Amino acid sequence: MIYYVNGQFVDSKSAKISINDLGFLYGDGLFETMRFDNKILFSPYKHMERLLNGLEIISLKIKQNKEQLINLLTMVINKNNLNDGIIRLMITRGESDSSSPSIFITIKSFYNIPSDPVKIIFLSESDYPIIRFNPAIKSMNYIGNMLAKKEASRLGAFEPLFYNDKKIITECAIRNIFFIKDNIILSPSLDLGILSGVMRDTVFDIAREKGLPVEETHIKLEELQDMDEAFITSTGIGLLSCYWDNWNSSFEISKMIKKELLKRIKIN
Repeated sequence: MIYYVNGQFVDSKSAKISINDLGFLYGDGLFETMRFDNKILFSPYKHMERLLNGLEIISLKIKQNKEQLINLLTMVINKNNLNDGIIRLMITRGESDSSSPSIFITIKSFYNIPSDPVKIIFLSESDYPIIRFNPAIKSMNYIGNMLAKKEASRLGAFEPLFYNDKKIITECAIRNIFFIKDNIILSPSLDLGILSGVMRDTVFDIAREKGLPVEETHIKLEELQDMDEAFITSTGIGLLSCYWDNWNSSFEISKMIKKELLKRIKIN
């Protein structure tokens, strides 16, 4: 694979970053993960808007604007023999506050996405160091999320779903969660400190176009058994219906939304 490292396109096997880079040492940086299909990025401007807003929040200035960053991403895609896959843009503060920021772009093919529905488990945020310095940004510190993912895997689940100290559902380790009740699309609200995912926003758009009401709300753990359907979303997986122990569904509306989402991805 060909990566981009601080102004140069390099083979992934020879790509290097400084051991003194603040992103490596302290997680001082941001990232965006995007998908591309037929070599075309999905919703690149939404990703770049979130990234640039995040850089402003952490006072990290770069020379590139949205169009220039998207152009770099497209160049990496075109230099690799991949029609579809995942591309990740990382920007760190560099080796010091006075140095130039570091910009890295990596690329890979899609991992094996399981068939849905997938199993989820419920974990308390109090048991994991979930760091939400600012829910509007994607920082490089995901230690709590990764520990939760590992625990979910150990228990035979695809993804963990967190609840807070008030037993209110928040988000998955690296994905957004949705529920459907009486034909209403429900999702945890942003005031809970969750990330507003690009796929999450796309699902909202699809639901509204199909005449389905959308509610961003507080959903209690005890209410989940009464839900009609559930699904998770992210850039990598798109949409996957999900179930948990002693609960399942026919996922009729979820399947419809997934079908429409795939159409948008393919014609993007």
